[in-house]
Amino acid sequence: MPNSQIRIYTQKEQGEEWLRRYRGGLPVFGCVLGFTETGLIPGISAAGRTPEDRKYTACADAEFLYYGPEHKPQHPLPPLAAGASPVLISRAVFESLKIPVHLFNAGLPYPPAVPLIDLGGASAKCLSGGAAMEITTVHHLFKQGLLWGERLAANMQESYVIFGECVVGGTTTALAILTALGIDAAGKVNSSHPICNHGQKWALVQAGLEKAGGRGQ
Repeated sequence: MPNSQIRIYTQKEQGEEWLRRYRGGLPVFGCVLGFTETGLIPGISAAGRTPEDRKYTACADAEFLYYGPEHKPQHPLPPLAAGASPVLISRAVFESLKIPVHLFNAGLPYPPAVPLIDLGGASAKCLSGGAAMEITTVHHLFKQGLLWGERLAANMQESYVIFGECVVGGTTTALAILTALGIDAAGKVNSSHPICNHGQKWALVQAGLEKAGGRGQ
């Protein structure tokens, strides 16, 4: 698309059609907050300097995203080993463009001090054990995702819905799910580290899939 500030890297025709349809529309943003004990493994994530810090990363992100920097938080943003929290960028964009924000609790051990939509989920155990979440909870959260996606999109014919997430250990979880589905994702799923810890993530995934009786190489 000539003179566009948005670059399309794949599925060019589909991307250009999407831009033509929704350019200028104001989206709605939904952020799903969750927790997995995978995120407490030393070195697995940079979203909090210590495992104790990472217990509250989603709470801190939710408060900052909703209230901004001038609010005195119950859970301040955790110290990081490098860089800055991505929520700083997200908050700046949403505040500047006046984008409505909806926060969803998919299973936090400690609820953040912000208005939330509770999905009735539960925190996940470490995926290396091969049974991170009860299958009934998985089915319930999947149905909740479909339900709320439809609700938010119901009156958005001229615009669109953006969904994001805050789950420390989420990329390792994504790697495990993709691998279990038979998708060759090893070395292709990034992390919050400046240099991705692919080896550590892959070892955890392999351990979990072996115990679960799933696929693995």
